Amino acid sequence: MVDEKYYVLKDSGTYSNTLETYGLAELLTKINSSESKVFIEDKGMYYEITVNNPQRVEITYFDIFPYLKTKEKKEKQKDKDILDNDNIEKEITNYIDIEEEKIRNKKYSEFVKSINQQKNEARKKENPETESTLNQFDKKIKEYEDKPRNDWDVIMSVSILKAIDTYKNIYINLFRNKENFKVLVDCILELYKTPDENRDIIKKKLNQYKKNKVLVDIKEAASLQLYNPSMVKGAHSSKANGITPKAKDGFWLNECMKILGSYNSMIMKQVKVSSKDSDNKIYVFDVNKFNWDIEKKKAIFNEFKTNLKGYTSIKLDINSILLITKQLIKYHSSVVEKASAYRRKYRPKDEVKGLYSVYFKNMGNASSPVNISYLELPGFIELESSKDADDWLSIIDEHLNIINNIKISLNKQDETGSIIPLLQDYRMFLTTADINYFFNYVSAYSSFLMQQISKENYFVKPFTQKNMEVFLMKYDKKFSDIFENEGFKNIAKAIRASTISEQYAKSHGKQNFDIKYGLAQNLIRKSAYKDELITYLSEFIVSYNQETARYAEKNKGIRRTTIKQQDLEDIVKLIDEFEDSSLIGKMLCAYGYSLDRKKDGKEDSEIEDVSNE
Repeated sequence: MVDEKYYVLKDSGTYSNTLETYGLAELLTKINSSESKVFIEDKGMYYEITVNNPQRVEITYFDIFPYLKTKEKKEKQKDKDILDNDNIEKEITNYIDIEEEKIRNKKYSEFVKSINQQKNEARKKENPETESTLNQFDKKIKEYEDKPRNDWDVIMSVSILKAIDTYKNIYINLFRNKENFKVLVDCILELYKTPDENRDIIKKKLNQYKKNKVLVDIKEAASLQLYNPSMVKGAHSSKANGITPKAKDGFWLNECMKILGSYNSMIMKQVKVSSKDSDNKIYVFDVNKFNWDIEKKKAIFNEFKTNLKGYTSIKLDINSILLITKQLIKYHSSVVEKASAYRRKYRPKDEVKGLYSVYFKNMGNASSPVNISYLELPGFIELESSKDADDWLSIIDEHLNIINNIKISLNKQDETGSIIPLLQDYRMFLTTADINYFFNYVSAYSSFLMQQISKENYFVKPFTQKNMEVFLMKYDKKFSDIFENEGFKNIAKAIRASTISEQYAKSHGKQNFDIKYGLAQNLIRKSAYKDELITYLSEFIVSYNQETARYAEKNKGIRRTTIKQQDLEDIVKLIDEFEDSSLIGKMLCAYGYSLDRKKDGKEDSEIEDVSNE
């Protein structure tokens, strides 16, 4: 059977067209048998949707999207449309009661808040039982029976962003014409049958159907900001002096597909701007080549949505990129495992290019889009084996853990001010793949980590040596030459012993050596020039060896491993080989501040007994 193709023009520059695409793909899935396969591909000017082996089922009425029942308005607030809808609503038996769902969500939120408070207390008391205790708390949340709906955020977005009346009108357009539902489905399919703009053709056809009494009581729909964030009044005026959340005219069949698409791709998260106030941020993933399969969507989108956490805009951005990448890797790995082997290189970005995001500012009575952006997935993540998949999943989990344990205070401006630039560097690294942003992040994070260890906030974790090494070598294979260099490894070990290891030792009352505060920043600064970096490392080595010797004299031959002249010479050779002192300095910082911690919270000792040498 010949494949069917459909097209959604990309004319908005926002998630509007992606919602439309996913809505159409979902509709095509519903009206074809399970033998048919639906694929989406970004073709630049438009999204192309292909139905392989189309096997159309008999089309009878079904809810394209769920009806939302709201609190009834007072009689004096009702206009004719609302009264008409009220009469129709009495016939609708399959609906979601928003007020009931609010109660369910509130109970669950209070439960999770209580558990999280207990988890925070447990993290502060680092001991061998901490991990087990945290797992028990997570289990309680997982086993909570009356959880909110997975699509609760989408439902709330309709209410918060004032889209409920249009939403209901479109649903009722379909419900009123359920006897001729197939006519409407055929109109939707024809609307997207070519890459051209077919809206006027379909509008004329609908008018003819209305004239012939085939269709009745069709109401037009506005282009609301929830589904069309760039189309609010004022956004496209030639002499705009502001943007107001008033709708522009739209076409209800297009809007119908966007609503359906929102249930399959949209996530709305609350963004805390103070202890009392919050805004909202919406994410929609943007596909490159994607098999629109029910099980695949569940494994990727539903899991991504369930696990996306964060109360600040920047953390949500970072988490969304890492989590969607993680879910793509997990799903691909499960498919490959069944096939027994990797047949070709896989990049998550080849399936999902990135995420559209829109920040909606709470203006009191309404919300308006104040920032529309796009977050690209990392292009450097590639898989050629199951080991690659396992390595990347371990790396991503570690990065997620580290990022989410950076606490941003909404009350202490000094703390917030120092953390935001740090997170901005990490986000820039993910979206641009420029490793220098990661090194900037590591440098700032190293200082933050040292501060937190001194405060015994052990939930703030260092990168592990193993994952840091694997991560950097996977980012660029040439970095493996650096990690294989003995001088590099020995000096990085000395940096670790002088900073993070000794800071942990101090916090446990076991400090033996001076802690070199500010070493990360000095190392990054001095690495800009070869001579300055070598001079700085030479001074560090002399100081390190002298302190080691003094300790050995006082403790009968027990000392740290010293740094040899050959180690410094190895570093000089690396700088010459790579012709980049900055890279070597930044790598020393990243690896030197990584630490493999034991589960009991103790570190591998850098002190060894050499009294019998």
